[in-house]
Amino acid sequence: MTREVVSRIGGAEGEPFIAHRAAGEAGIKPCFLLKENSGKVYIQDNVDKPCQALFAQTNMPVGGTVSDTYLSGESVRYGAYHTGQEVTVLIAANAAAIFDGAPLTSAGGGALKGGTVENAVAYVIGDIDNSSNGAAVQHLARIA
Repeated sequence: MTREVVSRIGGAEGEPFIAHRAAGEAGIKPCFLLKENSGKVYIQDNVDKPCQALFAQTNMPVGGTVSDTYLSGESVRYGAYHTGQEVTVLIAANAAAIFDGAPLTSAGGGALKGGTVENAVAYVIGDIDNSSNGAAVQHLARIA
């Protein structure tokens, strides 16, 4: 099965294509893995399935920070990343240890977890063990 590829035309090399769409639900935060549907963005809820590398960004135009949450209907700033680009992602709460270079797949809820190459959204940069943490944590990854 082949994965959909995000177009590389929009952004300069090393930078994602930045887009804006209305939040289809409340609770989207920077670093969340997103999906597009009917002209809106939603928190990616598919688990272990191929998906585009779409990650929510801080709401820079209004001075947003990484801890701010987008409201339903608010314009979400997000990046469409392409292969080789680095991005800060969320590693799922209680995720088993993931070692440098391992594939990351959607864990649902906008987070990632260790997974298979076939469904990889990204590859982890550096080791991370979130197995004893009940909250998702930010970590650096490279897009698959």
